[in-house]
Amino acid sequence: MMTAVENRRRRLLGVVRGSLPFFVSAALLGYLFSRIDVAQALGYVTETVALRFVGPLVLFNLLTLALEAHCIHRVATSGGAHVSHLTGARIKAACYLLSILNYAIGAAGLSVLMRRRARVGMAEAASMVFLISLFDVGSVAALAAVAATFQQSGALGVRVGLLGLLLLAIVGGFVFLKAPISLGPLDRLRKLSVFSAPREASLPLLIELALLRALFIGSYVALAAALFWAYDIEVGAVQLAMSLAIMLVISALPIAAGGLGTGQIVFVELFSGLAPDAQLLSASIVFSVGLLATRAMLGFLFAHEFTREALSAARAEADDAGSGA
Repeated sequence: MMTAVENRRRRLLGVVRGSLPFFVSAALLGYLFSRIDVAQALGYVTETVALRFVGPLVLFNLLTLALEAHCIHRVATSGGAHVSHLTGARIKAACYLLSILNYAIGAAGLSVLMRRRARVGMAEAASMVFLISLFDVGSVAALAAVAATFQQSGALGVRVGLLGLLLLAIVGGFVFLKAPISLGPLDRLRKLSVFSAPREASLPLLIELALLRALFIGSYVALAAALFWAYDIEVGAVQLAMSLAIMLVISALPIAAGGLGTGQIVFVELFSGLAPDAQLLSASIVFSVGLLATRAMLGFLFAHEFTREALSAARAEADDAGSGA
């Protein structure tokens, strides 16, 4: 049992840990605003830009939420559980709000809701979320590798080799998990509960998930292309794909709230030279704020009760784990 002092200390640490990403975002944005005139950047946000971008933004959110819901439904079904497409969409929308705070909190919340709605154990639910996350990471890495192969430079052969190694690693990982033969001491590793969903997933399901995540990434690239079109900025397809892959990786790091700050700095640096820095900063702010606002709205309007449930359950389980330590 924890003493009152230990409990207060633990809660204070939780508050500090939860607030840190917001301080990081504020510090990074403050640094960027000291370099680039904010008033000039905001001046680029015109009615024309807004009208051009809002349609693709709404379409992107609806399409990607449908893709997420289908992924959840298929993974749950393959594990012998049942989560309808509507429920899958609602629990994913609920976790958008949590992911704004921290990607890991969002994943934990999704695992909690998957456990309760699919009526499976926590380990099995976490394994299902882990399987989907694997394809998230793999699709972003594949986008960067594929785009790199089209770069005209002397290092083209190296990039093609890296793509081959990436594909080999992905395939090799699943072969390792699904191999029907004994691998000695490694059997204990591949039988961990977190690997149960990837281990038991059928080949058709893995192919389907890969295609769904590829469509997800493709829609993200299309949204970014719509952003540049809204601002009348010309950008090559290869540069756009490469830069977005880097942005996705960096923005997902749990160091800033919703990727704010990190996303703006990376955006301005990667697309430097295509337009004035103030215009690039304006585009990056519209892109990030637009995504955060629409996803938060989806979660709040359609799944606010699930959000409260996921957050309270995640906190309760963390408290239980801390009490038992």
